[in-house]
Amino acid sequence: MKIEGIPQARTGYRKSVASATPSKTFGQVMQTAKAQDRYVPSTPQPRTEPEFSLAERTYYGFTVSNATHAKLKQLAELNAQADYTGMGPDEIYAEIWNRYDEAFDGNMIAIRSFIGGPAEWAAINQQFDREITRHIYNPAIIDARKEGLELDGRPYAEWTDAEVDALDSSSRLKACKTVDNALMKVLGYDGMSFEEREAAIQEKYAGKNTTLDFLNMQSELDLSGVLNHKMGKDQASTYRVMLRERFQEAFNPNSISKVGIEKYTPMTADQWYRVADQPFDTAQFAAAMKDNLHRVSGHNGWTEDYVKLLEGLFDHFITGAVDDSLDQLLGETKE
Repeated sequence: MKIEGIPQARTGYRKSVASATPSKTFGQVMQTAKAQDRYVPSTPQPRTEPEFSLAERTYYGFTVSNATHAKLKQLAELNAQADYTGMGPDEIYAEIWNRYDEAFDGNMIAIRSFIGGPAEWAAINQQFDREITRHIYNPAIIDARKEGLELDGRPYAEWTDAEVDALDSSSRLKACKTVDNALMKVLGYDGMSFEEREAAIQEKYAGKNTTLDFLNMQSELDLSGVLNHKMGKDQASTYRVMLRERFQEAFNPNSISKVGIEKYTPMTADQWYRVADQPFDTAQFAAAMKDNLHRVSGHNGWTEDYVKLLEGLFDHFITGAVDDSLDQLLGETKE
């Protein structure tokens, strides 16, 4: 499968009419901030290298570029001002997603991959997660817990510790489902079966062939639940780890294999954007993953059948190859 271009999330949501005052987009607020010289100074003063480095280490312990630092500060300000009164979880999620997607040049799908890209994406993900947790996940837990108490009918003081634990567990599961459903609507996959989602993703990236496209495709396969459904959780976890490691080795010039553990540094934004739009060779990438698979299989105690299964998954999800025996192997593994 060849893959190019920059995919955009298929979002169908914006602020609902229930909100009295529609929120501004990130771009509009940034323009206002520049005019007011409030958040982004129009003529920043030169700084020494130590000052520059110190200023970059501001978000959740991660080093971020000046541009990302400014955007995260502005997004935090927007979050503090946001009013989601009258909006449902789907609308709130889309509102937050669209704000971040606009701020970071339509790259939220890649940023949410946790597979590749610059290290500073971790800071973006953490701030995004905090907003989703505060505005959607936590309220969903409260609602689910309240519903469980009302359905039971007994006073809370009469519940045993085991019953409270079970209620809390089910409430967390319902909250996770609420968040996942909202994400599926943003991506455009709500109401689809996993098979339909996989087919839609394959069609979306057919003929595209940049590093960023490949990362986006893998991210959508993961975010949509296709990988877990197709592979099973254990194989999907192994696949993601090996994909992440290979991505690091292929594109980080300061990876451990190239410079050693002492000199290793995470990938910077500048390093990432040098390779993001380059043509991506899926066959070469899959072959390298297979080589690594065989190197680590003995250490991990993987059987020959398990290695063959992973090789089939690499071919299927990386190069788009069709192996008639893959479904049979997957069926045997899941059983």
